[in-house]
Amino acid sequence: MRASTLLASVAVVAAGCEATVDVERFCITQQAIEIPGSLLGLDITSPYFSLDLTDQLPLLQTNSTDTDLRVDEVTITAVTGNPDLSGVTLVRLRAQPASGSGAAVSLAQYQRAPTDPASTALVLSGDDVNIMPYLDSGQANLQLTLSGRPPRSSWSADVKTCLHGQGTVSP
Repeated sequence: MRASTLLASVAVVAAGCEATVDVERFCITQQAIEIPGSLLGLDITSPYFSLDLTDQLPLLQTNSTDTDLRVDEVTITAVTGNPDLSGVTLVRLRAQPASGSGAAVSLAQYQRAPTDPASTALVLSGDDVNIMPYLDSGQANLQLTLSGRPPRSSWSADVKTCLHGQGTVSP
């Protein structure tokens, strides 16, 4: 379905017109994102990592008024370090503004009640925020914060981010 939308958009652009298109759900996985350990059991924050959307949406205008792209879900799956995620009660995924200054905005979060069983993957729900104002040349600078009792040792995770939206394609 995404290919047919893209082909229709290309035809419209080739004809010299501007078109609004739905961006069907797609997912991007960043591999081996390093998550520091929390020796004292305090909240931990990952270094910034980049979500590159340029290959996924090459025809969309990056002006935030013309394109609306939202995070549906983020899945964090440990790949090294064998972390104990049972103490993690809150995870937030934040984006730094494209300007580099100002407060980061929350794009997705996970919250687990203490009585819920621990999982081997953390699944964050999107916060219904347009990510486009936070892109710089098609890339977002993202950061994870884990709260509760995060793992004590450093580990790495694959981070799968799924998005959808609507945008304008123009010649």
